[in-house]
Amino acid sequence: MKKRFILGLVMSFLAVFVLVACSSSSSNSSSQSSAADSKISITDATGKVSVPSNPKKIVVLDFGVADTLRALGYEDRIVGLPTDSLPSYLSDLGEKDSITNVGNLKEVDLEKIAELEPDLIVASGRTQGQLDDFKEIAPTIYFSTETDGYWASVQKNVKAIASLFGDDAEKTAETKIAEIDDIVSQASSDNKDTQKTTLMLMLNEGNLAAIGAQGRYSFVYGDLGFKATSLKIEEQEHGAKRGQSSSSSSSSSSSSSSSTDSSSTSSTESSSQSGQSNPHGDSLSYESIAEVNPDIIFVVDRTLAIGGDDSSNSDVLNNELIQATNAGKNKKIITLTSDLWYLSGGGLESTKLMFDEVAKYAGQ
Repeated sequence: MKKRFILGLVMSFLAVFVLVACSSSSSNSSSQSSAADSKISITDATGKVSVPSNPKKIVVLDFGVADTLRALGYEDRIVGLPTDSLPSYLSDLGEKDSITNVGNLKEVDLEKIAELEPDLIVASGRTQGQLDDFKEIAPTIYFSTETDGYWASVQKNVKAIASLFGDDAEKTAETKIAEIDDIVSQASSDNKDTQKTTLMLMLNEGNLAAIGAQGRYSFVYGDLGFKATSLKIEEQEHGAKRGQSSSSSSSSSSSSSSSTDSSSTSSTESSSQSGQSNPHGDSLSYESIAEVNPDIIFVVDRTLAIGGDDSSNSDVLNNELIQATNAGKNKKIITLTSDLWYLSGGGLESTKLMFDEVAKYAGQ
């Protein structure tokens, strides 16, 4: 009798255990399925978009978004990237076996992207014309940055990306944003009362171009507080050949495109085209630079950035009229990290690197 009673208790215990285990397994399965199927609504350049939360496989066509994902600790989610044209600060991503090369900034391989079966595709300004093609493969988002309020728009985009991954990512984003805020605050403070003027130039296969204060690098003036020159900008493609007038420049520069060119715009320049300045700069002569006599000249070498023959640019800045400016006399003609400035931008890492590079000259 006693043995039968004990056996009954054991059988009852086992039955309860099996029921609890099955219930737990069913609950976990349901939870995992729910997580896999969950969606989140974010705002990108096209408006409200519904995308998977916590995506595991992302094809990233925008270098700014790639560096943001890395800064947030999610670079392992990147499965596809245009590694043919990576700027130097992202070169290590091109060496990862887990990341498939899907082309270059302008021409991507749709078949390769489809084979990766991504949960999410992040388009760029240079590929925004293919949004419909991307959406046939996977949910797709695209971020642009504003020339008027660049840093504010970068923050908005970074927070949207972080929201895909939840609270921890959002907290990391806030910390990283605060670090860049410190750079902005210090630079704008140092430049508050400056009377010294700054000119942004772009070199392109021997062509010389100015980037206006409302152009693709407007943050140098708007966010960091550098003072623009009084130079009047005339819109021309790529800029004038050395010593040429604006009117004679457009045909000589029209052949300077490449697969990494921005004839289809990047996230940092897409809004520039609709503004007051050409994204490749606006043509000018040595005489016009001498006339406004800038105290600082920042230079972006586009030819170098896209891997072209830079020999035609080698003597452009050695012209005696440029060297006679305050910038020339005081050794304040600064060539910036060109692949960073021309190919990327709009991300946590790229924005910090770019701000840091020019902020050291604030107030000088």
